[in-house]
Amino acid sequence: MINILATLRFNIKAFGFVKGLCLPVYVYGSIKIKSIGTIRLHCPVRRRLIIIGANHDTVAASCTLFNNEGTVEVYGRVYLNYGSVFTNKGVVIFRGNNIVSNQSDINICQKLDVGYNTIFGFENHVADHDHHFMVDVNTHRVYRNSAPIVLGRFNWFGGNCFIKKGTVTPDYLTVASPCSMLSKDYSALPPHSVLAGCPARPVKQGIRRICNFPTECKIREFFRQHPEAEYYQIDEHANLDDVCRLPS
Repeated sequence: MINILATLRFNIKAFGFVKGLCLPVYVYGSIKIKSIGTIRLHCPVRRRLIIIGANHDTVAASCTLFNNEGTVEVYGRVYLNYGSVFTNKGVVIFRGNNIVSNQSDINICQKLDVGYNTIFGFENHVADHDHHFMVDVNTHRVYRNSAPIVLGRFNWFGGNCFIKKGTVTPDYLTVASPCSMLSKDYSALPPHSVLAGCPARPVKQGIRRICNFPTECKIREFFRQHPEAEYYQIDEHANLDDVCRLPS
């Protein structure tokens, strides 16, 4: 259920009275807002552009936490689902059509750039730093413990993945659940690659997740009516971006 008081307070504090009354941010359920920080909208202002705390998943979740002491750049619709923890002291860029699912944790001190239509499954963890420093006992050197994270377009991270500092991903990447851990530059991989494991490694190519709800409904209905069918055939001339992507 929408938290009307928190929604009004958030919008007016973030955008001022006039723009705030357009209600670009909707806040749902139980939420702790420690700091709103700076939020910049690089797209037409509309209602429900940013949705915080809504429970779209079937996974049980606790209170949502929002703590932005840095800057959030928004280029399209963003969902921070119920029970998610968002902590930012740097710059977080959402390119649009992004979902952070229940009980996921985003913790940024430097930079996170999330590509268009990139989605995090439940209990994902994204951190561009290690929270601590380590010393090399032989050289006594202490290296930097943070690095930006840049995620490509149309990425899908399955449940319980960990995206660590310095991760760079290509477009159309799928990361299998559970417990996959990313910590390096994967941008040389071809589109439609699948990563799995800890640390993550390529396991398959030519695979893409369908995030389009009408398409999923059509496929489910097909298999319900054809219990003997092994696969559903998509028209070979169809635009897979239209078939697969999350509606704007």
